[in-house]
Amino acid sequence: MWSSYSPRHAASLLGLPESTVRGLARAGVIAGSELPLKLSFRDLAALRTIKGLITGGVPLARVRRELVALRRRLGDGASIAELPLEVRDGHVAIRGEAAPLVGQLSLPFAALPAPLPSGELHALPTRPLEVPEPAPALTGDDWFDRAIALEEQDGAAAIDAYRRALRLRPDHIEAWINLGRLHAEAGASAAAAECFGHALALDPTDATALYNLGVVAQDDGREADAIVYYTRALELDPALAEAHYNLATLFDQSGDSRSAIRHINEYRKLTR
Repeated sequence: MWSSYSPRHAASLLGLPESTVRGLARAGVIAGSELPLKLSFRDLAALRTIKGLITGGVPLARVRRELVALRRRLGDGASIAELPLEVRDGHVAIRGEAAPLVGQLSLPFAALPAPLPSGELHALPTRPLEVPEPAPALTGDDWFDRAIALEEQDGAAAIDAYRRALRLRPDHIEAWINLGRLHAEAGASAAAAECFGHALALDPTDATALYNLGVVAQDDGREADAIVYYTRALELDPALAEAHYNLATLFDQSGDSRSAIRHINEYRKLTR
């Protein structure tokens, strides 16, 4: 039996993108940021729980945020794998607790109208028929804003909204990047790479598009390509902490300990 798992091995076993596993480790939900990153069987069980939450309809971004808050509440030593987590009202909840991990607003019931006196029928009041004005068509920016709002509620609807935004504004770089990110989180690496490529064609100096292409390449096992993308991204934006972290993991795997240490130190300085 395996006693430790690399992010790639764990991702392959569970059917998750490797970048999702690395992101959960960086956030402190599983394992830690020390290199080489090795996941325990307990981490694997936690990832299996997390995949169940995502399959249950909770978007990855919300799962990550709510589990980070839960880890802070639990303190060191506890594991997500030991908790009976479930999906409730689109949020992560602990089975048996009254409320989900993130509080939600509850709206009071509207007061019912007073009953009419009995014994007499009353006609409903009438008013002149009003012809509603036609609603203005949504612009590309409107669809983009709607997509952002939908990301934590309905990933499929958010993808559709980004596509509508891009049909109206094909030069919207942020929409291409966000659409690619959603495809990558769903494991559709080819669709994700195509979106990031469109963003990069619009602006060859966009560090985020280059970084995301690196993530897709690393998830696909193209380590040499990933190193090129991450390095180019850092040339444009030296403060891109995640690029340093991912380069550190790649250099550690290849045996280049000096480069791995340099990049993990840069990552720690930027995230301190």
